[in-house]
Amino acid sequence: MDLEGIARAQWVRAPRRHVKGQFGLGIAAAMGGVLCLGIGTTARAEFPNAHDDPPPGWSGPVFKLSQAYPPAKPALEPTAKRPWVKLDFKNPSQARSYLQAVLDYCLAGNTPDGFVNVAVNPTRKWYHAPWLHSTPSGREFIHGLTKERPSRVGELGPAQTGQHDNWAVGFYNARGGFTIGRVWKDPAHPDPRAAVFPSQTVTFKLLFTTAPLAEVPFLDGSLEWEGDINRQTGTGVRPKLRLLQIDVAVKDPRAASTTGWVFGTFQYEKSASPSLNWWEHMVPVGLMWGSDVAHLEADQPTQQEWINDSRAEKLHLGRKDLVLNGPIDNPLGSCVSCHGFAQVARVDGPTPGLPQAPPALGALPAALEKYFTNVKAATPLSADYVSVDYSLQLQLGIKRALDAGAATLPPDLNATKNRRGAPRPLATKIQAVTRDGED
Repeated sequence: MDLEGIARAQWVRAPRRHVKGQFGLGIAAAMGGVLCLGIGTTARAEFPNAHDDPPPGWSGPVFKLSQAYPPAKPALEPTAKRPWVKLDFKNPSQARSYLQAVLDYCLAGNTPDGFVNVAVNPTRKWYHAPWLHSTPSGREFIHGLTKERPSRVGELGPAQTGQHDNWAVGFYNARGGFTIGRVWKDPAHPDPRAAVFPSQTVTFKLLFTTAPLAEVPFLDGSLEWEGDINRQTGTGVRPKLRLLQIDVAVKDPRAASTTGWVFGTFQYEKSASPSLNWWEHMVPVGLMWGSDVAHLEADQPTQQEWINDSRAEKLHLGRKDLVLNGPIDNPLGSCVSCHGFAQVARVDGPTPGLPQAPPALGALPAALEKYFTNVKAATPLSADYVSVDYSLQLQLGIKRALDAGAATLPPDLNATKNRRGAPRPLATKIQAVTRDGED
């Protein structure tokens, strides 16, 4: 749906609460945003910003979805602005520098305003994935946070005595934003076939916890945000969250033989620096470009990763602490394994089904192979699927749009047939990967 050539426009506001059952304005209302009607053009509805609008009189920050996706693939930035390309992430002596270079790229221009408006970052623009607003776990209106897997007792260290919720917000650079825009070019028919991210796509995510300082004392001095995580009314103070983890990922062709992506994670540590700048306390946990299932089956540390053994807070990693995963993530999984299941079904009842949790500690080798075997970038699990290239945000957004009745998959998406050679029905519902405790 194209806005080019619009001479005049009328703007029609959708309801305040953007949830299922309140789409009385047709597709524009279902999109929860704005219907723009131009003479001689088609209509385009903006994607909604959050589950709720700010209440009247709210004076704090307000999240705005960065959705002016580039219409053409952006050129690569100069190498000087992407210093990680000169570093070998597979070399233990360079892995930390690679990871730090990616984090610096992600933070540049975003820290002065606290990520309030990444769309006008003077260094480089960043973009959000749409349709993560529509459920009780969807985007809150202050920072666009969505609910993640909760942290069980002890997962954040020995002082943690209660289970605590975690919320996060993710961002894509311009090359990633271009791909998101292609997938959602027709908001009524998101096309997962367009989800092939170009080389040097960079994405990152800020992950916050509701755990109190008494249980996570190492977070003292971290970035603190208010979040409308309880869906309150009025202008009162919202719950406080503290930044615990930052995830980064780069589409790096040097990882093409495994997954095509390099994933990394950082954790905040008060003791890491005397600086008052929270970002100087972000300590790398590690990076990985594959799960190396053979070593996992042998209960040995994997060889397709680098782990920072000098970090002060030895919070859990992935499966049996043998593979990388962040402190907020499931201690049974790994960074790349669940993202490899970022797949959209072409048909109902696809084979194989997507896992809803990593294998248990006593799982047999077959279960480990199913979950941890490397999936190459943009590669479907079977003919029943289309890969969305390691983007769980794209997968979840498409699922929620379908669930809300605001979209259907493209009619020509289904290329699979039954045993008699007849086309199988196009998928009307799709499954999204969860790491347990998420919606």
